[in-house]
Amino acid sequence: MLAVVPVGIVALLVGLSLGTGRRGLTMLPESPVRGILIVRWTRFRRLMARHPRDYDSAGRLGAWGMNARSLHDAGLMEAPKKITVGRDVGVWSGDWKKPLSKEKFLGSLPLQARGFELATQKLVPAASSLVGSIVDGKTCSLSGLLGVGHVAGAAGLADWVKNEASRKKFEKTTATFNLTNGVF
Repeated sequence: MLAVVPVGIVALLVGLSLGTGRRGLTMLPESPVRGILIVRWTRFRRLMARHPRDYDSAGRLGAWGMNARSLHDAGLMEAPKKITVGRDVGVWSGDWKKPLSKEKFLGSLPLQARGFELATQKLVPAASSLVGSIVDGKTCSLSGLLGVGHVAGAAGLADWVKNEASRKKFEKTTATFNLTNGVF
């Protein structure tokens, strides 16, 4: 009986790798970023998840530290705007789309992961146009630029690439670039 289990697992894996769906595509999971291998996407996603699931600090929420601007890009929030919270100026805030709430978002790692995927997909066009740029002697990859875009937004991405002063001023953004550059 025990010999049947490994054979069954091998058969399942072979079937998944050879099996095709209705459109002739493999049935293995796909990356949300077109043309990127799922193993590279998974590595990038893990590198970007730097907080606990219930993280809530200065307008950044969840494992991926998403703000209202990126949650809006993911279709989870409406009316993103910058506000002041205590001593923090320029904190992104917005209104959750019903039936979502901050509590539901922080309570669901799958929802956070999907939000991260959708927001990242929105950044791809802005980041793709900058792939190959040289920043501080390093060639920018798509993953490095998506990491920057996650922290700085699409508008801040181009400025970060072109402006050395921005790279020095926003150390966390630069650290994110260094962490994720070259994954894909």
